[in-house]
Amino acid sequence: MTREARLEFVHQLADGDLTNIMESDGAGGTVLDYDGDGWMDLYLVNSGPDPVMSDAPPDTPRHPNRLFRNLGNGTFADVTDQAGVAGHGFGTTAAAADYDNDGDTDLLVVNFGSIILYQNQGDGTFRDVTEAAGLNNPRAGISATFLDVDRDGWLDLFIANYLVFDPALKVEPGSPQPYPGPLAYPPEYNVLYRNQGDGTFADVSEASGIRIPGHRAMSVTALDYDLDGDVDLYVSNDGTPNLLLDNDGQGRFRDVGWQRGVAFNQFGDAAGSMGAAVADANRDGLPDILVTRFGQASLYLNSKGGFFEDRITASGILDVSSQLVGWGGNFLDFDNDGDPDIFIANGDPHFLKGMPPLLLENRGDATFTSLGPRAGPFFRTLVNGRGSGALDFDNDGRQDVVITTLGGPAILLRNELEPGHHWLTLQLEGTRSNRDGFGALVQVTAGGRTFTTEARCPTVYVFQQETRLHLGLGPAKVIERIAIRWPSGQLQELTQVTADQILSIREPGESRWPARRSREAGS
Repeated sequence: MTREARLEFVHQLADGDLTNIMESDGAGGTVLDYDGDGWMDLYLVNSGPDPVMSDAPPDTPRHPNRLFRNLGNGTFADVTDQAGVAGHGFGTTAAAADYDNDGDTDLLVVNFGSIILYQNQGDGTFRDVTEAAGLNNPRAGISATFLDVDRDGWLDLFIANYLVFDPALKVEPGSPQPYPGPLAYPPEYNVLYRNQGDGTFADVSEASGIRIPGHRAMSVTALDYDLDGDVDLYVSNDGTPNLLLDNDGQGRFRDVGWQRGVAFNQFGDAAGSMGAAVADANRDGLPDILVTRFGQASLYLNSKGGFFEDRITASGILDVSSQLVGWGGNFLDFDNDGDPDIFIANGDPHFLKGMPPLLLENRGDATFTSLGPRAGPFFRTLVNGRGSGALDFDNDGRQDVVITTLGGPAILLRNELEPGHHWLTLQLEGTRSNRDGFGALVQVTAGGRTFTTEARCPTVYVFQQETRLHLGLGPAKVIERIAIRWPSGQLQELTQVTADQILSIREPGESRWPARRSREAGS
């Protein structure tokens, strides 16, 4: 639906060729509702020319990042200039959240060498407040997520950084690869900024325990893996073991990846990890983790003891993905049967060559079958995919997909599966908790089945997908019970809720935050 939706964006590979590891990473973006009208908008990031990262001539103009406003009629309008969010630098990704709890979704842009914090002014425009907020990341930023590490109601910020790039490093003549791999470069530290509640952030990386040496991060994902009420972090690394940073409830972390079984893949390798997606794949009430890789992917199934087992071979995913390089990976229930399915964007890491994307249908027990071309003619197409995100851009209750490609156009896939199952989409609003409700645990009981999910900033490889919680309900027309454990500790319950709607739920109690501006409903 890219052309019909007027999603006119082409990722800028400024020198027209793939000449180093930084260019290979591509760029992504974020899904957000920047104007609060209930329709999901898109912000897509450009890499552009850079004197260090790119061989483009010095006078090569940078193409802007793009903000596309969803008009609610199946099309988007480019509002970048009006909103003031064209960006700068060699961009990689973006994240969106209401960091100041004023009712408007703000925007963070991550570059190699800098970050930009755009504060939403509530009138369709943004203001660059990076310096005033005390944010400075001169490292090679590649991923970011918002989370409330200490449950004080203010969203903190984790920046995942890649490596210390040296353009002087080259491969030996005759090498089959055009540039050195990640382990040829020094590693970089990640950064955690604590939101101080006054519009500023403080670097607490050392005190929090996240400043772990020796890694080259590709992405960071927030999740409460042990369901203890505080948000943990999973960091996907390139060529070294992945990190599972366990939160002690006060915003201090320790790496338990080795102990919990998620540091290596099933074969004991620390292959290059791209990103992690989270969902309850086998519907046992526990969050599972899908890791896309340059190498063997992983499907880590959680247990009640908090130990994960990589079931990538038994899941059937390995059979169809082992010859491909997975970048963006998403859980989504495309057929609304109540089981999370998988989308993977694949692409060549070294050359401008495409690979087929994958749509994998969950059989209901965390085993999957590839739909191949049955999913639509696009799945016969070879694209050099990078970021991807699930969203319901037309609010019809069926999850769609947006994809970014390396040096190519963004792609919007509209879900046109005939409605046969019911669904529910939840938009949470915190009053004592952070405004976005990130960290809330949600259980939905419908038709005798219980579905468990978590509100969070859903970052995957260079992309943040829609933050609204989408649940497929199968044949159930009525939800018997919705139970929410908010980050503040409050418990909330709703009963006898009608399916097939987008439902806003507000945390009980008087709000700590300013009243929302009056807006037109989008659904």
